[in-house]
Amino acid sequence: MNGLHHAGRYAAKSEPEDAAKSRRLPLRRSVLTAIAAVMLASAAVIAAPASAFPGQPGATVKAADESVWSPTSVLPARLARAGRPVELGMRFTATRPGTVTAIRFHRHRRAAGTHTASLWDGNGNRLAHVPFAAETASGWQEVRLPRPVAVSANRPYIVSYHVPDGVFGLVRHYFQRYSPGTDSLRVSRRNGVYTYDASAFPRRTSAGHNYLVDVVFRPGTSTPTPSTASSPTPSVIPTRSVTPTMTPTMTPTTTVTPSPSRSVTPTPTVSPSDPPATTTPTPSTPGRPGCDLPSYPTPDCTGAPAGARLSATKGNVTVTKPGQVIDGLHITGDLIVAADDVVIRNSRIDGLITNWETGGSFTITDSTVGPPTGCRIYPAIGEKNFTAERVHIRGFDDGFRMSGRNVTVRDSYVHLCGPPTSHSDGIQAYCPGSIVCSGLVFDHNTVDQRQAPEHSDPINLVDKNLSDVTVTDNLLAGGNYTLFLEWRSGPKWKISGNKIVHGAWDFGPVSSADTCENIDWGPGNAIVTIDRNYQITKTVEQLTRCIE
Repeated sequence: MNGLHHAGRYAAKSEPEDAAKSRRLPLRRSVLTAIAAVMLASAAVIAAPASAFPGQPGATVKAADESVWSPTSVLPARLARAGRPVELGMRFTATRPGTVTAIRFHRHRRAAGTHTASLWDGNGNRLAHVPFAAETASGWQEVRLPRPVAVSANRPYIVSYHVPDGVFGLVRHYFQRYSPGTDSLRVSRRNGVYTYDASAFPRRTSAGHNYLVDVVFRPGTSTPTPSTASSPTPSVIPTRSVTPTMTPTMTPTTTVTPSPSRSVTPTPTVSPSDPPATTTPTPSTPGRPGCDLPSYPTPDCTGAPAGARLSATKGNVTVTKPGQVIDGLHITGDLIVAADDVVIRNSRIDGLITNWETGGSFTITDSTVGPPTGCRIYPAIGEKNFTAERVHIRGFDDGFRMSGRNVTVRDSYVHLCGPPTSHSDGIQAYCPGSIVCSGLVFDHNTVDQRQAPEHSDPINLVDKNLSDVTVTDNLLAGGNYTLFLEWRSGPKWKISGNKIVHGAWDFGPVSSADTCENIDWGPGNAIVTIDRNYQITKTVEQLTRCIE
């Protein structure tokens, strides 16, 4: 490998993994079912609860014992690296009194060292603390408690384990989708808890991540074990992956008719069936003052021109005429592109722009996309065969989404939001099933995710069907990983000149998921500080080599 692995100095504030998304634009149930089927068929590392996957019962460890997951049922998990020690756990309650007899966790094959189990009451008092002995290289590990610990009915407890090397497996956002349990055990959706560094009460709650830790419970009337005082300490962490974002439901829309006074030569389009070509970025298109290198796009040099008089069109709009031009409009709803060579310029669209179901192509320039207030949990612009230049995106948790071929984004400014149910990305590739995503150029853009409390990554390019990627000269701030990459196939990806805002990440500035040998890591990638106008004030560190 020609890359560097994550160092602990890059770990900062957030959760041990944040980002698949059980979210977004309403996908058809059949697609989601197919995705779930693929997940269940793939090589796996975690047992599934009976309530989530019918036919895979929860475990009965001994005749009377209950455990949330069975060692024989499986569900894919991802490798996560915290870059520092971390305590990972799961909240649970028992519907009747009983005793905890053992604690289990699923060890990732890349984990090292030994681990220690703990049981806590809801107030942070440690009730049991015991090391795992004779761990195997991977798979479920179990330690029996020297003395079973009695627990009360309908009171919260946490079972956890300490990861000294910060390497672990997880299923992202699992508890947001499933509520596992047994006859006696209940696991809430507000789950996946953690804290950094020394073993301590895992007070922080993730975005529903399953850290693959389990409890062995024996029902029976008993007197609860008295708790012993402990000093809990909080902290945070993350990782990444792509999850299906949903697709907009098409509501009745206005069909745009061409205006004789506003015409334009249609922009050539590329059919989705055309073979992918290797993309080499040309210099950024000269635009309005302040956007060109060495500066970066801001609201002042992107979006609908200030002072422009826009004609209002209420509601959603569907474009069905090839070569249609939308110029100087304010569309209060969504814009659905159902024709090729559509041109959008000097306009404001308060909703999203999509060709997900309709298959058209478009070019958008000098336009603002998104509501002036609030936050919508959708991609602002997608999905394939489009070019965006000098676009200002606001009021969306996702900026751009690629679900097909030929996407170019240049000289644009993306300011992301992130309400509690969101997992925001600046640009994400989402290529389920047979969809091939190829030919992405993301050049000289600003993506600011620092005001998105629930987030994934400014650059999230990890889909297994994505190839031919160029990411150059961008200014990126925030996220779990600010630049999250995973090459899967095709030519080497070109990554150069990107500036990452220092300390704005949760997990690290870059992750290439052990694919650095297939990434052309060019010059100019660096960690920087910026002022409020997105001007670079200092170069903290040159990133001269790819980070795994």
